[in-house]
Amino acid sequence: GKLAQGTLIPWANPCTSTFYIYVPHDLVACPQVVVVCRNPHSHPPPAPVKTPPPLMSVLGTLLRGMGWRLADATPRRAMLDSGFVSGLRRELACNSDRTPDLSELHPSLANLDHLHRLINIIRLRKFPNGTGFDGKSFTQFLMLRSHSHNDQSRRYVRCAETHKLASGSDFRLIICMSPAMSRRLMLATRISIDTSFKRIHGWQEFEIEAWDNHHMRSVVSTRAFTTSQSADAHFILFRRIFEIAEEDTGVTVTFHHMNHMGFESVVADGHKGQGLGLGMFCVYLCRGNHAPCRYDPRHCLCDMDPYDHLQCMYRLCTIHFQRNILKLHSSVQPRVYNAMFSLSSFEAHPDLEQTLRIIRAGGKKAQAWLKDKIEGTKFALPALYFPKSLMPAEIWKACPRTTNGNEQAHRSINRDGTNLTLLGGVMRGQDYDERAATSIGIHDAYGINTCDRGSTHAHRASRAISRLGQYFLL
Repeated sequence: GKLAQGTLIPWANPCTSTFYIYVPHDLVACPQVVVVCRNPHSHPPPAPVKTPPPLMSVLGTLLRGMGWRLADATPRRAMLDSGFVSGLRRELACNSDRTPDLSELHPSLANLDHLHRLINIIRLRKFPNGTGFDGKSFTQFLMLRSHSHNDQSRRYVRCAETHKLASGSDFRLIICMSPAMSRRLMLATRISIDTSFKRIHGWQEFEIEAWDNHHMRSVVSTRAFTTSQSADAHFILFRRIFEIAEEDTGVTVTFHHMNHMGFESVVADGHKGQGLGLGMFCVYLCRGNHAPCRYDPRHCLCDMDPYDHLQCMYRLCTIHFQRNILKLHSSVQPRVYNAMFSLSSFEAHPDLEQTLRIIRAGGKKAQAWLKDKIEGTKFALPALYFPKSLMPAEIWKACPRTTNGNEQAHRSINRDGTNLTLLGGVMRGQDYDERAATSIGIHDAYGINTCDRGSTHAHRASRAISRLGQYFLL
């Protein structure tokens, strides 16, 4: 259909009120206007659906007081912001313990759609170039401010770049990492990597996590926001992360199988692009290096392909591995189901080929599962089954078996907000990482931990055994 111009419906009872407006000829000499109303109105007063300009100004002041949090402001989030509510209390002269409502400022603000429109207007005035990556956004301004900050130790947003991938698509990358985080990264020997998809709309959040034995806690040493999960994108991601870390620390990145220094193991959830990208980065590190591999002296480092490097240091999270098998519980026989589980093992199988034949005979889903582990994701089986890996036994046993540290880090920061704008996600990440750094500093200075009971290795091991027992009882 076509849109037609609306027509005003006359009021059923014509109003007899008449307004007489007297305006002087010279408003400068006499800046006053007289309005006279005669006869009573025949209708009730109109609903206060519009917010008066003076109260709009008050609302704008309260919202601008939220600072960068205005980027993600909604009616609900505004009322959960302590600074906003404190300002509203002052405006309403509210002395009681209850939290005032915005509708007490003016009834029109009870309409959440109307309030949302007003917030958008004020947000656009504060961030005229938007809160995203495109153009001269505030996020890019934040990166420049971070680089030019007088206190170099407070640098956080280290790059905001666009790269062209081999597929022809654009890959956007933002790396957030303070110099202190760089030092923690380069001091780590066993790291885990994982990606979350909830925090920023349209972006993925990548984290590198490690266990800090000195402070007995999990620490995030790198936070990055990306727009692609391909192997090429992860190669660029790892290269840029370690370029920044080398710039901050002066330490060259290396892996243990290259020269008995650096990272011993990397744990991940089995994402093909993530693993292959890391292998490609190792190939990049070893270009022109004719030294033999420490774990397999038959091969020179420069001749190893990405999968060869992953065979020396890559582990898959057993929780993700088991969770994916559980999805097939109703589709395969118990014999096949148990054979799948048995592939994650340190001990050698009495007959590995027979185990693989059992899985292949388990139906289409079992065949597809095994094909992915052997052909699709070629690094999967060596990352699960120690006899297929080149890692030394002591490193394999010392390596974390799960990415639980990453999962906990994602869960913790998601409590600060999800589905955020890029600006809001970066700033909340900075707040979170600075709180973590402050806590580590307090622990160094005074020995005060984040909780009464320290997360010692014995405590963590006993808790893991207890949870594993509950899992099998279920």
